[in-house]
Amino acid sequence: EALHGLRPGQKTVVGPSTGNFGIGTAYISLLKGYPAIVVMPDNMSQERYERIRSYEGALDLTPGTESDVILTLERTHREYVSKPEQYVVLAQFELLPNYRFHRHVTGDAVVQAAGDVGNGRVAAFVSAPGSAGTLAAGDYVKSLWPESKIVALEPRQCSTLYNGGQGQHRIEGIGDKMVTLIHNVYNTDLLMLIHDEDTVRGMEVIQTGGEILVERLGLPEATARDLIGKFGPSCICNIIGAIKTAKYLGLGPQDNIVTIAPTDDQLETWAKSVFLGATLGEIIDLNQPGQHDRLQRMKAELWTRFGYDATYIDRMASQEFWEAEYAQIKTIDPLIEQERRT
Repeated sequence: EALHGLRPGQKTVVGPSTGNFGIGTAYISLLKGYPAIVVMPDNMSQERYERIRSYEGALDLTPGTESDVILTLERTHREYVSKPEQYVVLAQFELLPNYRFHRHVTGDAVVQAAGDVGNGRVAAFVSAPGSAGTLAAGDYVKSLWPESKIVALEPRQCSTLYNGGQGQHRIEGIGDKMVTLIHNVYNTDLLMLIHDEDTVRGMEVIQTGGEILVERLGLPEATARDLIGKFGPSCICNIIGAIKTAKYLGLGPQDNIVTIAPTDDQLETWAKSVFLGATLGEIIDLNQPGQHDRLQRMKAELWTRFGYDATYIDRMASQEFWEAEYAQIKTIDPLIEQERRT
């Protein structure tokens, strides 16, 4: 609306998603007065479909599950991107405003979260990329502390970035079998695999194993109680990744790692193996020669299929591209404020 003058009644908003982005697309479209279509796999949770419908969003379902999102992209480009006179497509995996938002807003939140803890700095930012938008918060952190590390996590069962793996997994919201267009791969330092079974076990420990968290892992009782009902598999994935990062980097009690977290004998075993037992296997140091180039080639191979010019994607290999993209906030934010006042 701010940049292109879009108004209700002109076009339908389309959001390819496996869930949360689609829910947001339907909700905001309803508030603003736009019809919405969410393109998503047909084997996601019924709760996600129902929420989208409750916001009057239409569903265009493609075959598969969480890790088949590439099929939603193909449908989106074939049926909607090709008809710009009818549709405006919010394709989160290629939407650079997604990068700008998380670098500016989430990045600032990450820094503030660490401000009164330990040494007040962020030693590492850890996140499992879905669209890779959230990882952009690490770019903001690195602009303040260049020595900080950005750590990307993948499901062990769908290790696309790690070694080209293409399997199914149970961690909703991540592991989408691609290097997304908006992933600044040359600024990502480490890549780690997380077993989806560990995330399921970890979630069960937090839900029903409060005593074990207090007695065996040393969490304050009030903290353990507050965690109940707040963590899904992707949040547990991030927590395990943060623990592995602390071990791998040899960090101490004053060093901060920030991540995003939207019968008891068995639970105790799981708690020890999942959290205390996080191992240092299946980690790639992306700063080793050739690793960033490998991910960049994967990005180019995929996104040129969807009409992006190879020269444009090559520019993404330079940090200057991402700095110029982020700098647009100074122009766009005043335009958004102006729209809100009219």
